[in-house]
Amino acid sequence: MKWVLNHILPATQNRDPKFMDMQQVVHVDEKWFYLNPENRRFYLLPNEPNPYRAQQSKRFKIKGMFMAAIGKPVFSPNGEVLHDGKYGIWPFVYETTANKKSKNRDVGTVEIKATQNVNKEAIRAMLLTNVILGIKAKWPSHLPKDIFIQWDNARPHQIPRDEEFESACQSKGFNIQFISQPAQSPNLNVLDQGLFNVIQSIQYQSFPKNLKELIDKVKEAYDLFNPMLNKHCWITLQCCMEEILRHKGGNNFTPPHKGKKKT
Repeated sequence: MKWVLNHILPATQNRDPKFMDMQQVVHVDEKWFYLNPENRRFYLLPNEPNPYRAQQSKRFKIKGMFMAAIGKPVFSPNGEVLHDGKYGIWPFVYETTANKKSKNRDVGTVEIKATQNVNKEAIRAMLLTNVILGIKAKWPSHLPKDIFIQWDNARPHQIPRDEEFESACQSKGFNIQFISQPAQSPNLNVLDQGLFNVIQSIQYQSFPKNLKELIDKVKEAYDLFNPMLNKHCWITLQCCMEEILRHKGGNNFTPPHKGKKKT
């Protein structure tokens, strides 16, 4: 309840209160993307054979964790996209050298492996090398440089306090701060509201064969994310905030449908 009320501007001149525009808020979160889903649906012609798919192990599926950053898009009065709100999506990976020869590569070939244990050190490195730099590079010039990065209360989400990290958040006129959304509230993050679902649905239309192709397909799906859909996700966020107020701070509700395409 307090979280939602802090995002509402006070009412003036007997008018209804309004939500803050949240233009200076960037939502950040992580998600696992798999090489193949559990099930796929295919529509076949009467004489077309069933597609064949095989993988080495059902237990150890190829997957990669990605961190994405998304902000609110900016449109001109005539509807032109001035800023799409997309700052980037990055995989947690590392490079290693092949010790043995196989049919796919020679000895000494540099391979890309997915980081399976994404701890606070991996989060710090991702923020320093990708997220903060990506936000600074694409930040709209007309907006103030006071930026709030919102994420959830996952255990690895511990804000680093070392001098290097503080300098990165405060350099070049920027003032980047981190805020944690309320616990057990995925509806308060636009990445969980729609972006990850859209990326996953687009990525599952492709058939990557290895981790590198999976990374390329996920990034391609992120680039295809429509700024108008991004806008709708932020409208849905405000609708969820209204529902939280109606439920007196509870989260036992279904995200409402408000006819966002008409707005």
